Amino acid sequence: MYINDEIRAMSLLLFDSLINEINDTEETIKRVVGKVSILFEGIDKDLLSNELRESLSTTITLHSMIKKEDKEHKPWLHNKKGTIKWKHWRRYERHLREKKKWPVNVIKSLDETTDRILELLEDPEEKNRTYDRRGLVVGYVQSGKTANFTGLINKAFDAGFKLVIVLAGMHNDLRSQTQMRLDEEVLGFETSKSQLRQPNDSTGKLIGVATLTGESFIDIANLTTRDHNGDFSRTIACGINVQPRVQPLLLVVKKNVSVLKNILQYFRTDSPLSRLATLDSPYKTVPNIPTLIIDDEADQASINTSEIYDDEGKLLDEYDPTKINGLIRQIYRTFEQKAYIGYTATPFANIFIHNETSTSDHGEDLFPKDFILNLPKPSNYVGPAEFFGLDLDDDSSLPLLREIEYVDTFAPLGHKITHVPKYLPNSLKEAIYSFILTVTIRSLRGYEKKHNSMLIHVTRFKPVQEIVYELVSDELYSIKNRLRLGESESSDSIISEIKYLFLNDFLSTTTKMEINCPEMKWELINEKLLQTVESIQVKKINGNSKDTLDYKEHEETGLNVIAVGGDKLSRGITLEGLSISYYLRASKMYDTLMQMGRWFGYRDGYLDLCRIYTTSDLITWFRHIAIATEELRSEIEYMASVGSTPQMFGLKVQKHPSMLVTNQLKMRATEVKTLSYSGTVSETTVFELNDDTFIHNFSVTDKFIKQLATPNKDYIFNKRAKVSTLEHLFWDNVAGEMVFNFIHEFKTASSSPRANSKYISEYINEQMKNGELVRWTVVLINEGEKELLLGGHWIGNGIERAGIKEYTKQGSVSVKRLLSKNHEFFDFTGEQIEYIKVHNLKDIEARKQLRNPEEGLLILYPIDYTKNENLVGVAQTPIGFGVVFPETNHPQTSVNYVVNNVFMEMDS
Repeated sequence: MYINDEIRAMSLLLFDSLINEINDTEETIKRVVGKVSILFEGIDKDLLSNELRESLSTTITLHSMIKKEDKEHKPWLHNKKGTIKWKHWRRYERHLREKKKWPVNVIKSLDETTDRILELLEDPEEKNRTYDRRGLVVGYVQSGKTANFTGLINKAFDAGFKLVIVLAGMHNDLRSQTQMRLDEEVLGFETSKSQLRQPNDSTGKLIGVATLTGESFIDIANLTTRDHNGDFSRTIACGINVQPRVQPLLLVVKKNVSVLKNILQYFRTDSPLSRLATLDSPYKTVPNIPTLIIDDEADQASINTSEIYDDEGKLLDEYDPTKINGLIRQIYRTFEQKAYIGYTATPFANIFIHNETSTSDHGEDLFPKDFILNLPKPSNYVGPAEFFGLDLDDDSSLPLLREIEYVDTFAPLGHKITHVPKYLPNSLKEAIYSFILTVTIRSLRGYEKKHNSMLIHVTRFKPVQEIVYELVSDELYSIKNRLRLGESESSDSIISEIKYLFLNDFLSTTTKMEINCPEMKWELINEKLLQTVESIQVKKINGNSKDTLDYKEHEETGLNVIAVGGDKLSRGITLEGLSISYYLRASKMYDTLMQMGRWFGYRDGYLDLCRIYTTSDLITWFRHIAIATEELRSEIEYMASVGSTPQMFGLKVQKHPSMLVTNQLKMRATEVKTLSYSGTVSETTVFELNDDTFIHNFSVTDKFIKQLATPNKDYIFNKRAKVSTLEHLFWDNVAGEMVFNFIHEFKTASSSPRANSKYISEYINEQMKNGELVRWTVVLINEGEKELLLGGHWIGNGIERAGIKEYTKQGSVSVKRLLSKNHEFFDFTGEQIEYIKVHNLKDIEARKQLRNPEEGLLILYPIDYTKNENLVGVAQTPIGFGVVFPETNHPQTSVNYVVNNVFMEMDS
């Protein structure tokens, strides 16, 4: 007997009720399986045990956060948490656990993350105090960002926020989808225009969180509805006596110029909450209504693309932002107590927002000045890195990609709006067969009431989509008729083709992925094929069609649908149970292409049945974007680990030779930089005034020196016969791995983009793969009047370096140079020194001509902090380092990056 949803739900509820009593996971699973097998005779006990283990073993990494050190921010949540009732959050938590069957540790992670975000806002119950908090939350495509901001909204209402505005995409479909989700998981009732016109009528249909036992309270008002055209209406709003101080208010609106104008006019002119203009505020403002704006897909439409620089490259004092960006900023500054949080999985455009632009009419731009949070990734999430791999030279992807080619008679590359597809290519027919198999196998695995979707996205032109829709509908109709007629398994029959695909693709893929599921027999599949095909609908999802993906209406039976479309099937729209994707739509922008990948997300129980049919070029492009995205996330994690702030957010995004990171107009405040250390000297000249960092780096250096062999006292004399006595300590032939580990552990200043331990260690690691930088000379500088014990050696207490008085980075001190003259030639022979003199070589020329690519030079500098007024009183001797790199023979290791304005300022 297969495991179905009823058995799964009962088993998880039993586990939750028994685990605290038994306090042992394996014993609890054993007890649950025993009880369930009594109720359902013939159940596969081993299969149920394994499914429970998989469900309970979902793990989530910790989130990372960059936040501003702000003296004006008052920490508040910790002290008040015990006094807040949390009634909305508690019922949402129950909803996730009892109805959506979320693993306990995933809910726990959501609780912790939303607490962390809420704490970074201000106490909404503190009256007559103005504040402005802005942040960015970075998630993964289709990973649960909506669940995160839904949890945050519930907690915000509990804590005392009176108004929440959700900016939900640019299309009615996405806005309506978001409204439905929040109806179910925040409001607890089904919003509609009829309900809106009768605000005192409490007979509306209770749904979602409000259907839980004891949770039927309704205490949040709405001015928007789930109807397709249920966006904010100024006329309706003016006819309703809204009192957010008494009853909190939720708005779910499109990022649309007319809608945003209506909201601005309502709160500044029509709302009874606004007050008269004051001398310091030339417009009506709303006091004592703590407001939270959630900007879903914050990189779309919200970004200013207007020019912000004058002809000399200086920031303009005044400029006209793009309309949607300007309206969001005006709405936001209308409120006196406010917070803005952007959510996105593709933050490329957001990190390129200039951090200092503002206008008198619109206020500051939407730069996340207070915090940037990296959402954690659950272990069962399947994203770009998993589907496409993270190595351009080695295919480390899942075995679910199926390469196809453009077909001139179907949807050729670069086709026009007038193109007429003639027939379906064999690859699309195979994809449809794969979908039929997937629906059938999922049903046999016990998921017969789950939704199943197939995506066909081959063109942006609606007339072409219409023809593709007709061709797909005709193909499905043909398959249906041939199965009804009872075709035999002859060589050219539909059944024989589906059987061949099952035996030669599906079985082998499931085996290769080591999926824990019962073995599927062709005979069982064959029996259900006609039933499956009869259940499949083809829908056309674009602005010209009335078709909708009405998953909610098929909640009891499951919807099996092939969705044919374009832009409306990209950003934000959720395709429930998406398994088969046929994708030919090329975009040369990272964020656009990534958002079109609707196949990312959670595929528990059927990942082995998923397929992506696309071209080899698109696979390569997706892989490159996956690498660039993971690198950007690691940048955020690194900057969080060294205590960086958003204002220090000097970020870079790896550039592709034939792609754009985002729309060029969104990259006005950027430059392209080539990052390579080939033939350069990199030295730490900036030091953050942080005792923990000084102590950490001293400890790392002490450990590194102790790992080295005894210093070579004759090193410098063996190199050069005539040389004055030097007291510095030398080690030669040090393994590149040791230097890599040392620099990787060392914490450099986050405001120094080139003398950056993360970048330098990555460069060394890449060069070692090419046989370069495998041997090093290490020098420990021995200068100073007093003694210092470092790495088991008594040396002088450090070099004298004065700080740069005009250095303006808050919390940091900078020195002009760390390396003394000629230090970069410590490892040169007498002959090399003479060659430099005879040929009058510049330092960079000497590095290029005379250095061996296999060898590097690392110089360690203790600094006498008593001789630098900015360092007096630090807890430990600061350590700096200089690295001298040879010219590489592998220039391909240099990478072009698009960098934001903060990076440019740091690098100047």
